[in-house]
Amino acid sequence: MLPTRHSALRLSRSFRLHPQPRRHDTTKATTGHSAAAGRAEPVSHAHHPEPVNEPLGRGFYIALASLPLAFALYKFSRSSEDASAGAAAAQPWLTRLIGSYSSFQERWVARNTLHTRMVEQAANDRNLFQSTPASEMIELKFPEVFNQGSPYNVQAGQTANLDELVAHYEKRNREAERRAGR
Repeated sequence: MLPTRHSALRLSRSFRLHPQPRRHDTTKATTGHSAAAGRAEPVSHAHHPEPVNEPLGRGFYIALASLPLAFALYKFSRSSEDASAGAAAAQPWLTRLIGSYSSFQERWVARNTLHTRMVEQAANDRNLFQSTPASEMIELKFPEVFNQGSPYNVQAGQTANLDELVAHYEKRNREAERRAGR
């Protein structure tokens, strides 16, 4: 025989001689009979230890000590009856301590107020620009815009006389300069 076959046979024989116990062996637990103990008493009526007097524990004493400490903190945080020392001294100590950490809220209020004003102004500007009707008149940067194009192959009479147009825009520019010079 092969050596692996010999070791396999040896292993199977050892399992047959020493079987593994069942994982959930309930036969001894339900009957209460144990071969090792040699008694026929059910498991549920086994001997129980006597009750032990347990202390109250640390949590009880902490809760008990917190009551007078809370009362003392309340009395300590109350404002003094002497209002002549000023408004800051008239406030309770705990309120003054909390107030020392709330200075950032004033900065947030100022920042939020400024941001709200800026958003409102932007909304007003947008409303103004969108509600204004578009100008129907096209502004000309220079009157020769009508004469732009190829000077070649221009038929006789195709170009218009632009003297009146040039006079209109020159007059308009003079008025604008006169208003700006004031």
